[in-house]
Amino acid sequence: MKKLLILLFSILISFNSYGEWKELGKDVDGDTYYIDTDTIKEHEGYVYWWVLSDYIKPNEYGDISLKTYVEGDCEVNRYKWLSLIYYKQPMGEGVGDADNPTGEWRYAPPDSIGGGILKYVCDYVD
Repeated sequence: MKKLLILLFSILISFNSYGEWKELGKDVDGDTYYIDTDTIKEHEGYVYWWVLSDYIKPNEYGDISLKTYVEGDCEVNRYKWLSLIYYKQPMGEGVGDADNPTGEWRYAPPDSIGGGILKYVCDYVD
């Protein structure tokens, strides 16, 4: 019985946790962007969600992925970062290093990856 439990536990641990991340596209550098649709929420006219950026090569600090909690305003097509967590492994794996963003509103062109993600989220809550 103990061996069966250990086998079952090791099988469950070996499954990647990528299942909740839906790929949305790549930017001009080849970095891939994902969204966790389970986290898309609307509250008092704003939308909130988690996005994962998986870099094709490490940035200057050695980070290879980034999870960002975002607030969006669908009425005027703008968004701001509420939380940034950098990772040394792909797909937001390993221990993250948090950063506090400035919280300034950003306006992304519709043909950019940021504009595409905002449109996806706004259409999702409609």
